[in-house]
Amino acid sequence: MLGSFQAMKVTLLEAMGFDETILRLPDGMRIIIDLSQAPSVLDNLLHVYYHMDYAFTPEALPKPGWRVIDVGAYLGAFTLWSVRRVGQGGEVIALEPHPASRAFLERTIKLNNLYNVRILPYALSAHDGKGILYSPRYRALASLKRDHPEYFCGEVLEEYEVECVSLRTLLNMVECDEIDLLKLDIEGLEYDVLKHSISELSSIRRILVEVHLNACSIPKLDKLLKDNGFETIIKFDTRAENQAFMLATRKS
Repeated sequence: MLGSFQAMKVTLLEAMGFDETILRLPDGMRIIIDLSQAPSVLDNLLHVYYHMDYAFTPEALPKPGWRVIDVGAYLGAFTLWSVRRVGQGGEVIALEPHPASRAFLERTIKLNNLYNVRILPYALSAHDGKGILYSPRYRALASLKRDHPEYFCGEVLEEYEVECVSLRTLLNMVECDEIDLLKLDIEGLEYDVLKHSISELSSIRRILVEVHLNACSIPKLDKLLKDNGFETIIKFDTRAENQAFMLATRKS
């Protein structure tokens, strides 16, 4: 379980100068944790596995055989949570542009002997091409928009040139006619990406968005998705006043 023992383990190992550790998750999966990300990395795990922020309605739970795209995978908590549910007949495609986070993600996937996870090194954007990824110490907040990590952390410690792809290009890459669930945690680009991907939305059955309210208007995003054939459910996060979650389900 994710509890006080594992939190103490992380704190102790970090204090002793260790760089990483392995934690066992409630569903039996194991994840390699970069201790430079502590303590916030534990909040990331609780976000997925304990608070169930991505599963606030049953419709958001991945089912056996689903194809899921996890955009903004970070160290892989949502990827692992999803792949357990889609089973061997399903697939999870994980995008993570930050090279350090992606390296941990790749090792975690190998550690769990998962063969139905694809990891792609791209940042999802409104357009194809090169971009700059701005990262604070806590890399889960890395963004193509510099003001995003500055807003939350007051800092940008790293800048990386990364390859950006539009949703159209991504769907062509994965060679899939339909996506069962698209999870977006793209640090302030949620509305821009979807606004520039209208023609691709018909290929997606469900869109699960972590909305950062400093950069994305809930009413605008809600209207965009409803105008393009989706029904929406919104959860406001009482633990983080600048964050909400939206599930958009395509009408039959």
